[in-house]
Amino acid sequence: MKQNLAHEILTNLCQVRNLSSSALGNAEPVTPRVTFIVDTLLDMGLGDKIHADVYADTFGGAENLFYMNMEVTFDMGTDTSVMYIAHHDVNNINSDNCQDNSASVSNLLALAEHFNENPPEKTVHIVFTDCEEFGGEGSARLTDRILEGVFGEVEYVVNLELTANGKNLWCDSGNFENEETESPLLNLLREKGDFYDAKTPFNDSYILRNKGRIDSVCIGTLDEVNLAQVQARGYCGTWALCHKMQDTVAHGNAEDMDEFVTFLSELV
Repeated sequence: MKQNLAHEILTNLCQVRNLSSSALGNAEPVTPRVTFIVDTLLDMGLGDKIHADVYADTFGGAENLFYMNMEVTFDMGTDTSVMYIAHHDVNNINSDNCQDNSASVSNLLALAEHFNENPPEKTVHIVFTDCEEFGGEGSARLTDRILEGVFGEVEYVVNLELTANGKNLWCDSGNFENEETESPLLNLLREKGDFYDAKTPFNDSYILRNKGRIDSVCIGTLDEVNLAQVQARGYCGTWALCHKMQDTVAHGNAEDMDEFVTFLSELV
C-alpha cells in the first residue's frame, strides 16, 4: 500500500467545494466531489482491470432533482461478498468536512487502490453513498439494491464515519440497544481489534439495519485525547467539529489513516 496515500487524497479532496445534498437532492447529481471520486478511481486504472468495475447509480428524479451513489466492485467470482461504504455528501458546503466525511471517502479510495494492486480473496464492493446528511436517501437506495440481489449475497456492510485520526477504534454498537440486532460483523470486528462501544447520531448503518435487516456496523477512529473525552461524556472535540468550518484537513493524520486502511483490508 502506498504510504500516506489516504492523507494525500484527503488533502486534495478537502480543496473541492461541493454542491450540498439536501432533502430535495441536486438538480445536477454530478457534484464536484462526485467528479473527484470518479476521476480518482479512473486514475487508478480501475476501469481497465478485469476484476474491477465502476458504476454510477443515479436515482431520485422528483422535480428533476437527483442523488448519486458510486459503486466499485472487485468481482472475484465468490458466492458471497463484503461491502464498505462512506457517505460523500456534506452538510456545510464551505468546510473541508475532514472528519465528516472526507477522511472516510479518502480511506475507501486508498482501500480501492490496495485491492486494485492486491486482489481480495472474495468479491468486494466499495460504495460512496449520497444524502446521509439529510435523511439517508443513498443508504435507502443501496439497501433496496442489496435486497434486490444486485450485489449477490452480501455478508456484511462496514460503514465509515469520523476516520481522520487516531489508532483507537470505535463502533456504533451503543445504538443496538434499541434495535433487534444480531451482528456477526460486530463479532468479527471485536476479534480483529479492541472497539469502544459508542452511541452515535444517525448514520447510514441505521438504514441498512432497520430497513433491510442487513448486517452493518459504523466504525471510526479516535486519538487518546478524544477517546478519553468520549468515554467521559459521550462526545469529543473532533466529533463536535462536524458541519463546522473548523473541521479542517489539519485534523487528518497520515500514519493513522494508513493503519486504518490496512485494518479495513484485513476484514475480507
